[in-house]
Amino acid sequence: MKRMNFTRIVTALLYGFCAYGQPGSVTSRTNDLKLLSKELTSYRDILQIPGMAVAVVKDGRIVYRKVEGYANLEKKMPLTDGYMFQIASVTKTFTANLMMQYEQEHKASVEDYALNYRFINTYFGWPYNVDANTRIRHFLSHTSEDGPGNSFIYNGQRFNYIYGVFEAAGGHAPFTDGYSLELQKRIFEPLHMEHTIAGFPDTRKDTLFKHIATPYVYDKLQHAFKEDTVNYRWTQAFPATGILSTLGDLAKYTTSYDNNKLITAANYTKVTTPQTLTDGSKSPYGIGWFTEEFEGKKIHWHYGHADSYAALLVRVPETGYTFILLSNSGAPSDALRLGAGHIWQSPFVTSFLKQFIFTQKDQKYINWNKGFDGIPRLYEQSRAAERSLLIEEIVGQALFRRYSEKLYGTHTGESKQLMSLLYELKPERFDQYDPALIYLLTDLQDKLLETPLKKLIAAYESYGHIQPYVIMDIARYYERSGKPGEALRFYKLLADSKGFETWNEMIEACRKAGGLLLDSGKTKDGRTYYWKAVNSMKMNGYGDKAIMEVINMMK
Repeated sequence: MKRMNFTRIVTALLYGFCAYGQPGSVTSRTNDLKLLSKELTSYRDILQIPGMAVAVVKDGRIVYRKVEGYANLEKKMPLTDGYMFQIASVTKTFTANLMMQYEQEHKASVEDYALNYRFINTYFGWPYNVDANTRIRHFLSHTSEDGPGNSFIYNGQRFNYIYGVFEAAGGHAPFTDGYSLELQKRIFEPLHMEHTIAGFPDTRKDTLFKHIATPYVYDKLQHAFKEDTVNYRWTQAFPATGILSTLGDLAKYTTSYDNNKLITAANYTKVTTPQTLTDGSKSPYGIGWFTEEFEGKKIHWHYGHADSYAALLVRVPETGYTFILLSNSGAPSDALRLGAGHIWQSPFVTSFLKQFIFTQKDQKYINWNKGFDGIPRLYEQSRAAERSLLIEEIVGQALFRRYSEKLYGTHTGESKQLMSLLYELKPERFDQYDPALIYLLTDLQDKLLETPLKKLIAAYESYGHIQPYVIMDIARYYERSGKPGEALRFYKLLADSKGFETWNEMIEACRKAGGLLLDSGKTKDGRTYYWKAVNSMKMNGYGDKAIMEVINMMK
């Protein structure tokens, strides 16, 4: 395999160059891919990603490519664009593709009841919290919890509950890895995706391992990246995750939607149409795809988030552009809260949108690593789309910097500065329900940010749907703030909800509610919540020792 220089590889530089800007300054340019490359590199540096591969596809052709860093840190092996990465939950878009092919051939439908297919013994446990009337569509749109179709709650694991569909529609016997066989037959082979596999090879001795970017997790005790050998146990793909692929093969895959190679235009529209919930509100998700609109542009996308890999596939179909990012660290996804939508909060995606989608003459950019002083003036001078992007860019930059501060001890205090700046520039932004901002402000726990946080919490309560992660962020914040009454209110909100019995957040909420109630002298209520936690733990396969610890708390 031919290797390229790992330090700064940028090909297909289609336009002229421009200076990157002086400390604290704002720089102007149009279609400057050199500056784009520096922006992407700066994000990699903040997150300390071992290796990263990026491509922009336009009408079936890669028009921008950037590959830098290492495929293997220990051996100092430079990354090239031929390496495979696990794409994690981007696999879900492949699952939706297969389902549309089945519908086209009248072999299965997303309106089929999920329990009509083999459910038990498909690696994922008994369906304790699945409503009998849940349809395949509910699993593939993350609307199967809190009652079918009632709420959008991103829970990737539940995609796997439809594994039996691929056995039945494909004519495969149980336990023959039917999903992987269907991927190979219906997507990989027709699209000539010759560098894409369904799961890691069965043995490390397999020569394919030479073409897989080594996965890494950061060890905070050792202050170093360690190879994530645990990940190699996933030797097959599942409807939720598991495919490994390359930039080139993913370019073929996204192009197949442009030319209707595998599914019809009508079925692509079907999977990328936001689901309507039972209360009439719109979800940010279709069937296997996030589907949102930003400044008049429809964006269809998915992210992949594994412990040691991250991936992004972002399509703006009316423009013909797709953005692809692959990383052998989970940081690009781990730093964000993409399960609620808002892909434009990823700085990587913001840079893509500025460069290729919302490009205007004399656009202005900030060198974020040289200070934030120029942002207010830039905001005042910007046009509508630029202003909207800048606001979301502030959120994304704050998330990246908070991640870096907590994990590496760098960029200290910068996320707080950016949140204060955001509240100064656009206070009404905090009137919108936004899980990422709730996470940031509850995590920062700064008195100067109490007012915008109160606005965010009120926006969530008006939103009216159970979101376990958000509830726990708020409850923990109140508990740390010495407000047990408010903490208990939110712990009970989750603990009293139906359909979340297998969530670890539910178990914690029940335990916390039980403890706070016992502390306040409400013994009967406290014991009830502790016992609820015990039953959920039993469903989740907790050991007897952990369960007895909770039972002892009831005494």
